[in-house]
Amino acid sequence: MSSFRPDGIGTVTVEEKERFEEIKERLRVLLENQITHFRYCFPFGRPEGALKATLSLLERVLMKDIVTPVPQEEVKTVIRKCLEQAALVNYSRLSEYAKIEGKKREMYEHPVFCLASQVMDLTIRGTKQKHADGYAKPTDGGGRAQLESPVSLTSNLPNVNLPNVNLPKVPNLPVNIPLGIPQMPTFSAPSWMAAIYDADNGSGTSEDLFWKLDALQTFIRDLHWPEEEFGKHLEQRLKLMASDMIESCVKRTRIAFEVKLQKTSRSTDFRVPQSICTMFNVMVDAKAQSTKLCSMEMGQEHQYHSKIDELIEETVKEMITLLVAKFVTILEGVLAKLSRYDEGTLFSSFLSFTVKAASKYVDVPKPGMDVADAYVTFVRHSQDVLRDKVNEEMYIERLFDQWYNSSMNVICTWLTDRMDLQLHIYQLKTLIRMVKKTYRDFRLQGVLDSTLNSKTYETIRNRLTVEEATASVSEGGGLQGISMKDSDEEDEEDD
Repeated sequence: MSSFRPDGIGTVTVEEKERFEEIKERLRVLLENQITHFRYCFPFGRPEGALKATLSLLERVLMKDIVTPVPQEEVKTVIRKCLEQAALVNYSRLSEYAKIEGKKREMYEHPVFCLASQVMDLTIRGTKQKHADGYAKPTDGGGRAQLESPVSLTSNLPNVNLPNVNLPKVPNLPVNIPLGIPQMPTFSAPSWMAAIYDADNGSGTSEDLFWKLDALQTFIRDLHWPEEEFGKHLEQRLKLMASDMIESCVKRTRIAFEVKLQKTSRSTDFRVPQSICTMFNVMVDAKAQSTKLCSMEMGQEHQYHSKIDELIEETVKEMITLLVAKFVTILEGVLAKLSRYDEGTLFSSFLSFTVKAASKYVDVPKPGMDVADAYVTFVRHSQDVLRDKVNEEMYIERLFDQWYNSSMNVICTWLTDRMDLQLHIYQLKTLIRMVKKTYRDFRLQGVLDSTLNSKTYETIRNRLTVEEATASVSEGGGLQGISMKDSDEEDEEDD
């Protein structure tokens, strides 16, 4: 029997201590068994917090005495052992349920994916709903030994595949069946469009998609299927699924791109949003990943993969066209402002009279220079953002070439519509400034001279040069240093 010494310290007999150790060992075995079979002992985490409490109790049972905390590594070792045993239990139960023995022929017809998907459905729901509380990060200072909750079951695919790596291949297990194949993500339009704007170099959603597709294919490949033909069948299924997912990703990005552009400013206040660059980078990633995730050595499937590449290429062309159209719309808005100065209009006559009368007494601001400067600032800022944030040089080159050509075409058309009119002095000043700086900025961005010195540009340059000569005579040097000469250079006073 137990007794107490005069100093108050309790003592126990040898028999009591042995009985205590026996009960403690039985409790430890019980707790390890519950953790090993946690999917069945705590279905969907019920009762609430039971798994967390079990882990905490196991930690206390492993303590050598009531005051010395158990080392965290020792607790982790025990839990790791339980998880390995849990993988074996799940493997055995699933193999038995699938009744694989003697049914090799049905493997190709029977939807293994359907079974695995159902199991994974159950696992995902259970993990997300209730099990997360039992896998929180360990607290500081030797707190309860708890495992970090996985963000997605996909990240635990190596653990799921543990039996296929560690268990010997025995005759009565002809095919290694994984615990389950995780469901691939599905996108709703609001969540996709919100997530796509988050990352700097790619959508968080798309990066997660590509990673999961790669992890899933690696997982299936590393299962070491004894039946080679069946393994190839699964691999082909995953390749086709990856093609479908990437196709969906590309199409949704294209839609989000157009919607975003429609919501932005149509004036020179427009600044290229980060999300626009992100969507271009999604195309870059999709093209790179499609080669890895969708390529197969079979004729029809290879042709299917080629269609994904064609879709990406066509989508990029459309995105470039949409963005250039946005830039052109802004330029057309600037030219619309200059149209108010057309020869013979009331506004033009009134402005000329006011400026001439006022110039005798005060320095009159240069109407139109603020418009030209705002446009130049818009162009330079857009070029810098795109150059810095888009990860594919080829896309930038194509974008800048198309942007420059479209801008020159719009200006040339505007001048052609005024072939019979002499340009107002402020129209001329503004256009010379815009054309010279546009030419220079695109040249600095790497646009080739063959593109810069197009017939359209030469037509614009010749027209502005003639208008400049005419204005110099009629205005008596009113251009004040602004000239079309040396268009590939920039006068310091213009910067």
